[in-house]
Amino acid sequence: MTSRLSRREFIKLTIAVGTTVATIETSPAAFASAAPCRLTPEQEVGPYWIDGDLVRSDVREGRPGVPLTLNIVLTDARTCAPLVGAAVDIWQCDAMGVYSGYTKMELPPPPDFDPKAPGRPPAGRPPGPPPMTPPTPRPTDHQTFLRGIQHTDRAGIVTFETIVPGNYPGRTNHIHFKVRTAGASHTQRAQASHVSHVGQVFFPESLMVTLMQLDPYRSHAIERTTQSEDPVFVNQSGATMIASASPSTLDGRVTGLRARVNAVVDPDAQPQPVEPLPGPPAR
Repeated sequence: MTSRLSRREFIKLTIAVGTTVATIETSPAAFASAAPCRLTPEQEVGPYWIDGDLVRSDVREGRPGVPLTLNIVLTDARTCAPLVGAAVDIWQCDAMGVYSGYTKMELPPPPDFDPKAPGRPPAGRPPGPPPMTPPTPRPTDHQTFLRGIQHTDRAGIVTFETIVPGNYPGRTNHIHFKVRTAGASHTQRAQASHVSHVGQVFFPESLMVTLMQLDPYRSHAIERTTQSEDPVFVNQSGATMIASASPSTLDGRVTGLRARVNAVVDPDAQPQPVEPLPGPPAR
């Protein structure tokens, strides 16, 4: 598989991104979170974190989807200056809602699942992780797609080449990230550092509605959870972490998406883990 888009998909993406990004309204809560030195709220780590040491910028490993260049910008809450040298981990599901390390997991069908209905898989269960299901699931494989670590530069920025995430039951489109500071350097293993912040990146809702109608996302058999239906987004200040988005272009054509999100972190903090929220009632 490849993350490259066909010419037809490039045309669809040009129309989708070009028309949707132009009409995006940034949430007032997002503006509020951008205030200098105001700590960014913590969010739950989720059950699909895997402790690894994949220091790399391109995390795609050929997974299909809309190409995404993601910038995470960190500010040091103590000084209001860029947070330099912090290790930032990201992990996310692919276009079909599957996390690496958990590709052999299966979901039970929803209560209204009809295997004979048009557009449904003929039988069996759609793959992917269930949202926040206790106990914490164990990894099922050693795959590593859509996971990686980068260190912030002098401007406090990390850049990842990834894809727009898909979705899975109970969760809207999102990307997890973790900030580790003490001892985080290019010569030291990132695991030895101190976790200063755990968060999630979200995207403008109208843009996600449009992009999920493109291949390969539209072949997803699971109904998308909107931001207003996602308990993490609603109850854990998700609106403060909506990334700004713009088309990425090459030779005059749209080749993907660029997104940027800001977080204010106290490197000395030892934030308490945010307890997972139960998923929404099955529809």
